[in-house]
Amino acid sequence: MQEKIWTPHFLLICITNFLLFFAFYALLPILPEYLLNNFKAGSTAVGITLSLYAVGALLCRPFAGYLVDSIPRKKLYIITYFIFAIMFCGYIFAGSIALIALVRFLHGLSFGIVSTSGNTVAIDVLPSKRRGEGIGYFGVTTNLAFALGPMFGVLFKDYFGTEILFRASLGIGIFGLLLLAFLRVPLKIPAKKNTGISLDRFFLINAVPQFIIIIFVGLAYGPVINYMNLYAEEIHLNASTGYFYALIAVGMIASRLITSRYVDKGYLLLCIKIGFAILCVTYAAFSLFHNIFVFFGTALFVGIAHGFLCPGYQTMFVNMARHDQRGTASSTYLSGWDLGIGIGVLFGGIVAEISNYATVFFMAAIAVLFGFLLFLFVGDSHYRKNRLEGSV
Repeated sequence: MQEKIWTPHFLLICITNFLLFFAFYALLPILPEYLLNNFKAGSTAVGITLSLYAVGALLCRPFAGYLVDSIPRKKLYIITYFIFAIMFCGYIFAGSIALIALVRFLHGLSFGIVSTSGNTVAIDVLPSKRRGEGIGYFGVTTNLAFALGPMFGVLFKDYFGTEILFRASLGIGIFGLLLLAFLRVPLKIPAKKNTGISLDRFFLINAVPQFIIIIFVGLAYGPVINYMNLYAEEIHLNASTGYFYALIAVGMIASRLITSRYVDKGYLLLCIKIGFAILCVTYAAFSLFHNIFVFFGTALFVGIAHGFLCPGYQTMFVNMARHDQRGTASSTYLSGWDLGIGIGVLFGGIVAEISNYATVFFMAAIAVLFGFLLFLFVGDSHYRKNRLEGSV
């Protein structure tokens, strides 16, 4: 008889994760335009400001992994969830682009810990034999937030204004925090060992090739989620970009529901390769053909590709880590993702100011292709040699 995935504990973690990401994603499509119009910022300044979120997350990821593996995870999750929710106040009261930049950085710091602890708590309550499937379902909650959040943000801003949207995100975050009062998860504090502080408590050393490869995936994804509104204006697309985000999420959810089961059945590496292959073709088409059919069609396939790639990739990190390194494994995976997104957003703004956003997305296609080649010639064999016994 199969062990259950959908326990009350796992369901509640999924709901709170959805609310956290929904509140954040609601701001994504409106922030670049808000900075350009309200503070008269250039594309480079916008890119720097937006990328500081990823920089903050990246800086604390290694310490997040150490904290998650060292202290009660539920307590850490609640504390950092509170900090993340309260940081939405910063967008309400910040009166300059410098203050917005500071808020983005601090928001990123809190996100680095809350996302790592949330991922690890979810992994803790999942049965080990269905971990890949469970991670896939947990990821679907983020995908749903990605589908509904930007659409909500665009529509809400049009009707009520940006300032009210900031307050709505704050309220959603606080609601998620209140739900955590009902979370019941057994405390899992690893036994203390006299090993002192070492690098492998902050970074999964034996996953360096995988870490480097995921940077290239994030590098391409960063501009997609941050600059889509501006790109649509550049190519004179008369359609709501909210649907673009929704189609990405539809693709992600559909493919995750299919592939998550196969990750646990020994097809982990195949799923990752399929995801990479789809991404390479999709980003190339997206940057070269500027019409409404390609625009929305590629959105769907970007989602499908990440639905294949991300559950497998995260499971790969976990499978290379000891039980007492699960937090470190999650933080290492997410650090590579954050670093890639930060670089993509930063250089995307610079390139757009020099050239245009079509060039930005063409560079994204090259980055994904390079990551795919690294995986084929380095990452695949490295994982096979370093995965722990009993993992897929």
